[in-house]
Amino acid sequence: MELVEERSFSRSGKHAVRRLVLVVSKEGVREPEAKRIRVKPLYVKGEAYLLKDVRVGEGEYLVQASFVRNLRGHVKGTMEVYTGDGALVYRAVYRKLKVRRSMGDPKYAWVVKKVVEHLKLPVKRMSLGYGY
Repeated sequence: MELVEERSFSRSGKHAVRRLVLVVSKEGVREPEAKRIRVKPLYVKGEAYLLKDVRVGEGEYLVQASFVRNLRGHVKGTMEVYTGDGALVYRAVYRKLKVRRSMGDPKYAWVVKKVVEHLKLPVKRMSLGYGY
Protein backbone atom coordinates (compact mmCIF):
# COMPACT_ATOMS: atom_id res chain seq x y z
CA MET A 1 0.00 0.00 0.00
CA GLU A 2 1.25 3.50 -0.83
CA LEU A 3 0.41 6.57 1.27
CA VAL A 4 1.78 10.13 1.36
CA GLU A 5 3.28 12.07 4.26
CA GLU A 6 3.52 15.79 3.65
CA ARG A 7 4.17 19.09 5.38
CA SER A 8 4.09 22.07 3.04
CA PHE A 9 2.87 25.65 2.89
CA SER A 10 2.37 28.29 0.24
CA ARG A 11 4.95 30.86 -0.75
CA SER A 12 3.03 33.55 1.15
CA GLY A 13 2.54 31.28 4.17
CA LYS A 14 -1.23 31.77 4.13
CA HIS A 15 -2.13 28.20 3.22
CA ALA A 16 -0.70 24.98 4.57
CA VAL A 17 -1.26 21.25 4.25
CA ARG A 18 -0.28 18.41 6.57
CA ARG A 19 -0.72 14.74 5.77
CA LEU A 20 0.21 12.03 8.26
CA VAL A 21 0.31 8.26 8.17
CA LEU A 22 -0.16 6.49 11.50
CA VAL A 23 -0.50 2.86 12.61
CA VAL A 24 -3.16 2.43 15.29
CA SER A 25 -3.75 -0.57 17.53
CA LYS A 26 -5.46 -1.11 20.89
CA GLU A 27 -2.10 -0.46 22.59
CA GLY A 28 -1.54 2.94 20.99
CA VAL A 29 -0.45 4.97 17.97
CA ARG A 30 2.93 4.76 16.22
CA GLU A 31 4.71 5.87 13.06
CA PRO A 32 4.82 3.28 10.26
CA GLU A 33 7.99 1.56 9.11
CA ALA A 34 8.19 1.91 5.34
CA LYS A 35 10.42 2.87 2.45
CA ARG A 36 10.23 6.67 1.92
CA ILE A 37 10.56 8.22 -1.53
CA ARG A 38 10.69 12.01 -1.86
CA VAL A 39 7.91 13.43 -4.07
CA LYS A 40 6.73 16.92 -5.03
CA PRO A 41 4.61 18.59 -2.31
CA LEU A 42 1.30 20.36 -2.94
CA TYR A 43 2.69 23.80 -2.02
CA VAL A 44 6.07 25.34 -2.88
CA LYS A 45 7.72 25.24 0.54
CA GLY A 46 8.01 21.99 2.43
CA GLU A 47 8.48 18.33 1.72
CA ALA A 48 6.48 15.24 0.87
CA TYR A 49 7.29 11.53 0.94
CA LEU A 50 5.61 8.52 -0.63
CA LEU A 51 5.54 5.61 1.80
CA LYS A 52 5.85 2.30 -0.03
CA ASP A 53 5.28 -1.18 1.38
CA VAL A 54 3.72 -0.03 4.65
CA ARG A 55 3.36 -3.05 6.88
CA VAL A 56 0.81 -3.46 9.66
CA GLY A 57 0.39 -6.33 12.07
CA GLU A 58 -2.66 -8.25 13.18
CA GLY A 59 -5.20 -5.97 14.85
CA GLU A 60 -3.55 -2.80 13.54
CA TYR A 61 -5.01 -0.22 11.18
CA LEU A 62 -3.46 2.44 8.94
CA VAL A 63 -4.77 5.99 9.21
CA GLN A 64 -4.17 8.68 6.58
CA ALA A 65 -4.89 12.03 8.24
CA SER A 66 -5.00 15.04 5.89
CA PHE A 67 -5.43 18.60 7.17
CA VAL A 68 -5.52 21.97 5.41
CA ARG A 69 -5.17 25.38 7.07
CA ASN A 70 -6.72 28.28 5.17
CA LEU A 71 -6.20 32.04 5.12
CA ARG A 72 -8.15 32.61 8.34
CA GLY A 73 -6.28 29.87 10.21
CA HIS A 74 -9.22 27.46 10.18
CA VAL A 75 -8.24 23.80 9.94
CA LYS A 76 -10.29 21.15 8.19
CA GLY A 77 -9.47 17.67 7.03
CA THR A 78 -10.19 13.97 6.86
CA MET A 79 -9.04 10.83 8.64
CA GLU A 80 -9.27 7.63 6.62
CA VAL A 81 -8.91 4.20 8.23
CA TYR A 82 -7.47 1.33 6.16
CA THR A 83 -7.08 -2.33 7.01
CA GLY A 84 -3.80 -4.18 6.49
CA ASP A 85 -4.78 -5.23 2.96
CA GLY A 86 -5.52 -1.63 1.93
CA ALA A 87 -9.33 -1.56 2.10
CA LEU A 88 -10.88 1.75 3.17
CA VAL A 89 -13.25 0.89 6.04
CA TYR A 90 -13.97 4.26 7.70
CA ARG A 91 -13.68 7.98 7.00
CA ALA A 92 -14.20 10.89 9.41
CA VAL A 93 -14.15 14.61 8.64
CA TYR A 94 -12.82 17.40 10.86
CA ARG A 95 -14.45 20.81 10.39
CA LYS A 96 -15.23 23.67 12.77
CA LEU A 97 -13.68 21.79 15.72
CA LYS A 98 -16.07 18.87 15.16
CA VAL A 99 -15.26 15.30 14.15
CA ARG A 100 -18.01 13.51 12.25
CA ARG A 101 -18.34 10.14 10.54
CA SER A 102 -18.40 10.48 6.77
CA MET A 103 -18.62 6.83 5.69
CA GLY A 104 -17.89 3.35 6.90
CA ASP A 105 -18.74 0.99 9.73
CA PRO A 106 -18.93 2.76 13.14
CA LYS A 107 -17.12 -0.13 14.81
CA TYR A 108 -13.87 1.52 13.59
CA ALA A 109 -14.66 4.83 15.33
CA TRP A 110 -12.27 4.00 18.18
CA VAL A 111 -9.37 4.23 15.71
CA VAL A 112 -10.23 7.83 14.84
CA LYS A 113 -10.71 8.68 18.51
CA LYS A 114 -7.21 7.40 19.30
CA VAL A 115 -5.75 9.49 16.46
CA VAL A 116 -7.53 12.64 17.68
CA GLU A 117 -6.15 12.07 21.19
CA HIS A 118 -2.64 11.36 19.85
CA LEU A 119 -2.57 14.50 17.68
CA LYS A 120 -4.17 16.59 20.47
CA LEU A 121 -6.67 18.12 18.05
CA PRO A 122 -9.00 20.68 19.65
CA VAL A 123 -12.48 19.13 19.45
CA LYS A 124 -15.80 20.50 20.69
CA ARG A 125 -17.96 17.59 19.57
CA MET A 126 -17.52 14.09 18.18
CA SER A 127 -20.17 12.26 16.23
CA LEU A 128 -18.44 9.06 15.15
CA GLY A 129 -21.26 6.56 15.52
CA TYR A 130 -21.96 4.04 18.25
CA GLY A 131 -18.56 2.30 18.11
CA TYR A 132 -16.52 4.56 20.36
